[in-house]
Amino acid sequence: MRLVFAHGSGRVGAAAFPQQAAAFPDAEFPVLPGYGGDEPAVGDVASAAQALALSASEADGVVGYSYGGVVAALAACMEQPAALVLIEPALFGLSRERPATARLIERLEPVYLDSTLTDETFERALLQALSGHDIGPASTADARRSSRRTRLHGAPWRHAIDPACLAETRMLVLTGGWSADYEEVADALVALGAEHAVLPGHGHRVIDHPECSDRIRAFVEAGAAR
Repeated sequence: MRLVFAHGSGRVGAAAFPQQAAAFPDAEFPVLPGYGGDEPAVGDVASAAQALALSASEADGVVGYSYGGVVAALAACMEQPAALVLIEPALFGLSRERPATARLIERLEPVYLDSTLTDETFERALLQALSGHDIGPASTADARRSSRRTRLHGAPWRHAIDPACLAETRMLVLTGGWSADYEEVADALVALGAEHAVLPGHGHRVIDHPECSDRIRAFVEAGAAR
């Protein structure tokens, strides 16, 4: 089974999907633009979506995790995949009118719009607004690069996703049941025709759930059998 996986903003490539890398030996785990050895830049998300669409055009399915769900959804609207699996996708633009997502955006939008924030201070301010946790200023080159990447890649709800396009795509969304924000995204995707399953116990890292790979496989295979 040839799948293409889009990682989130943490670990990259196959390292972001240890369970799935073992379960799908023929899968591709590209490192998206702006990660790895790349310096982050404006336009990385669009470039990542285009590259994913090209590499996934002959695949059995595309899988996007977290912010990678935004990339995967954008790619799906460029080149419709045979199957699209979204795991805890940060597609808050689709659910922005729902209460938990509206509160999330209300907290985080001012941080993204604050032009006084620097590579040293942006991610600190974002996490404070998100969770109240203060990680301190970015004191290492890697931490500053991560902060710059988060700032330049932009708020996930600012990337325009066409709901009509997704409604034409065969989709599965997997969530962990721990966050109202992500469950509202799932509800918005279900309204567009997606199947939805909750795999609890691993928080945001639903990819670590022991059933995750089996759920992906069963969904992709069911589509191929039609």
